[in-house]
Amino acid sequence: MQLKRSQTMKRASEFAMVRNEGSSEAGRFLILSTASLKEGVEAPSRFGIITTKRIGHAVIRNTLRRRVREILRAHGEPLARGQYVVVVVRNRAAMTDYAGLEKDFLKLLARKSKQNKAC
Repeated sequence: MQLKRSQTMKRASEFAMVRNEGSSEAGRFLILSTASLKEGVEAPSRFGIITTKRIGHAVIRNTLRRRVREILRAHGEPLARGQYVVVVVRNRAAMTDYAGLEKDFLKLLARKSKQNKAC
């Protein structure tokens, strides 16, 4: 899955809507929040990544954003349609590598899919 510019979230109102109306799963390094798109199930999902200044300086934050983007490209297919998706990178993520982030994301994705099947 290739992330296009139209699939990224930029507005604070979009991020706030996902946090208020959506559901979240917290892992060791990431928090995965999702909410349904208002346009419908067939519209491509929109993705946002949050890295705060508490994580570290700009080089660290940008490295983590690139890693999360790559994880979304590689494993984000289940989230590809009809959802707003926000990934919040936690402070501990600065101390881990790509494999640790990927493992945490896959755990969160599995929990999300179980939660959606239960509903």
